[in-house]
This record gives sequence, structure tokens and C-alpha cells, in this order.
Amino acid sequence: MSFGYLGPRGTFTESALRLVPAASGLPSVPYPTVTAALAAVRSGDITGAVVPLENSVSGTVPATLGELVSHAGRLAIDAEVEVPVVFALMAKPGTALGDIKRVLSHPHALHQCRRWIARHIPQAEVVVSSSTAAAAQHVAESGAVWDAAAAAPEAARRYGLKVLAAGIGERNDAATRFVSVRRAGPPPGLTGRDRSTLVVTADDAGPGTLASVLSELAERNVNLAWIQAWPLGSPRGRYSFVLEVDRHIEEAQLSEAVAVLRRRATVVSLGSYPRIVRAFNSTKEVAA
Repeated sequence: MSFGYLGPRGTFTESALRLVPAASGLPSVPYPTVTAALAAVRSGDITGAVVPLENSVSGTVPATLGELVSHAGRLAIDAEVEVPVVFALMAKPGTALGDIKRVLSHPHALHQCRRWIARHIPQAEVVVSSSTAAAAQHVAESGAVWDAAAAAPEAARRYGLKVLAAGIGERNDAATRFVSVRRAGPPPGLTGRDRSTLVVTADDAGPGTLASVLSELAERNVNLAWIQAWPLGSPRGRYSFVLEVDRHIEEAQLSEAVAVLRRRATVVSLGSYPRIVRAFNSTKEVAA
């Protein structure tokens, strides 16, 4: 079997894949979108996939959150990792900074680099790409010498591009959190440093619904680490809530809270897994 990730080769997601124990030793397969990667997981074409979930500057990745909510009960998170994200502006050899008319990258990368672009190449149009590496690949293969990509420095080496400027992101401590996703099944065993993800959809979204959910967790000493709302579509104003809590689903405190919540809401587990692995202390470049 193999492990998928948001490609092409040279994305930050490929770097995250290297940190996931379950993917060690397995062939890796790049996919053009998060949706395609997770569809391959659901169909059983691949063992699992690593996809971006949240950036420390630009926030949640909607494509990933939407897929997890839409397919809750069929997908499960079995690991999370975090890697630093460092951006460089790259173009074909021979292209000067003043020649650039378009900058391509992933929306989150463009958001983090927008001030640098506005200050140094204000004439450049920003163009959305499916990933940072896809942007670099496009620039390398395009006949347009005025195109540039905002991507990881490794992407320049991989695609034969020249780095015109390094460190163009808004913050030098930016990081992206990635999750490893597989088909739903029994979670890994308790490690003592576990996190669980739940999707909670209230049967009656009246006043105080979210407060009651949080109260049940607090009463049982279950720490809420992260919460996101995802719209149900219709009627407007109804949401599913994605909760990350710092306990394993098999721990009594959390299992009791879930049992109580299920009396008034639909609760689906998206897995339990060891809390985050960070790559920040590595002396080896990880932003590949």
C-alpha cells in the first residue's frame, strides 16, 4: 500500500509526510488536491493521506475541514505533525525581480507573502494555485518568463528555478499543522498525550447549545484545545462544530461526556491520536 499527500513533489505537505510514523517505508503518492487525496483514502486506493489543516498565520484550511466534516464516520485522524513554513520567491533563471508580472502560490502562502509582494513587486498580479509546489512546477514548465512562485526553497532546487528573494513570509515563526487521515476504524491505543477530534451537530440548534456542549466537557475536566464551526448549508445559521480535546476517546472522562452529548446532539469521532510532533528543533531543512 501507499500514502498520499497534497502534491506535487516539493510541497510542505511532503515534508510533513516524512514525520508520520505510519507512512514510514511506504511509497508516497502526490495528489493535486486535498479532496482527491482523501477520496483515495475512502476508496481504499491508499492506506492514508497527509493533508494541511491549519496555518498559524492564515488559519484553517477549508478544503480539509470540509472533507473531514462531510465524511465524518468514514475518515479518522491518526496523527498530527507541524512544520515551519518558509517562503521564497522563485522564477526561471535569467528573470529579474523587475520582470515579474504574476506571482503564483497556494492561497495561504499568498496571504502570508502579500505585504512583501505589495512592497517589492506591486505591479505583480497574484494567482491562486493548488499548492506551493504546483506553483513552482507551473513556473518551471510555463513559457512565461514573467511568472514567479512563492514556495519552499526546496521547490526551487527541485524544479530548476532561481530564488529571487528568501524569507518573504510575514512571520519567520509561521508553521502549518498537518493531519494524517485514514479510513475510520479503531483508534490507536492510549499514549498519555492523546488528542481526540469530534464533530458535534446539534439536533436542535437553540440558544445555549454550544455552551452546553462546552459545559459537559469542562465538568469532566476535558480540555478543549481547538474549535471550528462548519456551516450545514441550509437553513443559514446552523453549524457542525469540530472540537479537538486533550483526551483519548477511550478515557472515561471523554467517553462519559460524549455519551451525555449524544442525548441532544449527533456526535461523530474523527479519531484519537498522539498530540502534535513538531519539527522546529531539527537542524535539517524540513520545508521541502
